[in-house]
Amino acid sequence: MLTTLPRPFAPLLLPAAPTWLGRVQAVLLLLLLLLLLLAASVAAHAQGSAVPAARAADNRPTVRVCVGDFPPYNSPRLPRMGPVLDLAQQAFQRAGYRMQAEFMPWARILKEGEEGRCLILGIWRNAARDQLFDYSAPLLEQELGFFVRRGAAPERGHADALQGLRIGVERGSYLPQPLRQAGLMLDPAGSLNGNLRKLAKERIDLAFGERAAGLYQLARQPELRAQVQWHEPGLERKPTHLAFSRRDPQAEALRQAFDQAFQAMKQDGSYRRLLRAAQLTPLP
Repeated sequence: MLTTLPRPFAPLLLPAAPTWLGRVQAVLLLLLLLLLLLAASVAAHAQGSAVPAARAADNRPTVRVCVGDFPPYNSPRLPRMGPVLDLAQQAFQRAGYRMQAEFMPWARILKEGEEGRCLILGIWRNAARDQLFDYSAPLLEQELGFFVRRGAAPERGHADALQGLRIGVERGSYLPQPLRQAGLMLDPAGSLNGNLRKLAKERIDLAFGERAAGLYQLARQPELRAQVQWHEPGLERKPTHLAFSRRDPQAEALRQAFDQAFQAMKQDGSYRRLLRAAQLTPLP
């Protein structure tokens, strides 16, 4: 009887025990892995802690401000949208608010502001508006008067001096008392710049408007500046304000917070520096 013996199993080949160099390399690898895990944990913690801070800043109450395009005071074309808007932004920031500014036509500004949907920046007071709004402290003054052709010196010493002169005015704009007298030859145009051009072409004798706004236009048009200049003295100075609708139940608290921050800017000199940098005259 043939008996078949089982074939012996081949011995398993085990790796040689690691040398001392291999052990050092393994330890170093483990340490490197631990350091990478620690760095990732620190970064994740730092990133996570930054989120609540950003959210806290975003959670500040937002104030909506309606404003007109009126350089050199406010305009989307100016640095920081103009010095007066920058002033309001800084005051609200000090008071703990975020400010959202929107440029729009003046008729819409008055409607939005009256209904309490926004504050109005750069408004002049009058009896009708005083029934609808409360106001901040005056932010600055705007000077109204005439531009003339260079070399011309029209007589304005008495009430009849304007009679017989062609006076360019902006359509729908405010007119001071001297321009409300009967018999004046008022020539309306869509903008102050349009009247300055008409003045240079001798189509009118005077162009009525705001001093800084007209000088801003002349500074950007050398050929016009060579023919037109501001005529001293001005007719009237109008303080400008931030207006708060009386329909808004939060208006009074907001006005007080703004005024307090604005006064702080005047005291620490930042108000004066801001307007001087824009070549505007600050209030005392």
